[in-house]
Amino acid sequence: MSLLFLGCNGPNKKENRSFSDIERKSINCVKQIFEKDSIFGNIRNHASEKVSLTEAINNYSKNSKSLDYSNCPEGFESAFSKHIDAWLDFRKISDKYPLLRGELHDVFAVIEKSKDSTEFKSRLNQILETWKIVEESSNQ
Repeated sequence: MSLLFLGCNGPNKKENRSFSDIERKSINCVKQIFEKDSIFGNIRNHASEKVSLTEAINNYSKNSKSLDYSNCPEGFESAFSKHIDAWLDFRKISDKYPLLRGELHDVFAVIEKSKDSTEFKSRLNQILETWKIVEESSNQ
């Protein structure tokens, strides 16, 4: 993870530079958010085996929005919020399949082959693109 090098590439490069308290808090904040997101994502991916994908997305979004982003790098919370919004927008597709059950990727495979394939791919691409921005903003 490139976060470990935060602050080492600036114009005042110093060998063996220690992190400031703010940098340490920022690194820890991002690490904690990513760890929780991994847990929430895993729950979401399997929740759709028992509840609708829309409900799984709602729960994932609610949990993700409840996290403490206060010590994260500037822009990280905004980027993560846009990622959550992309998931919430995906409900325009998942709402059409309220009875479809299975692990998230299995559900995606069914929807991808449906009449909603084009919209599915577009909305999934938004989720992936916003995640790239989250990752980029974690390094600032």
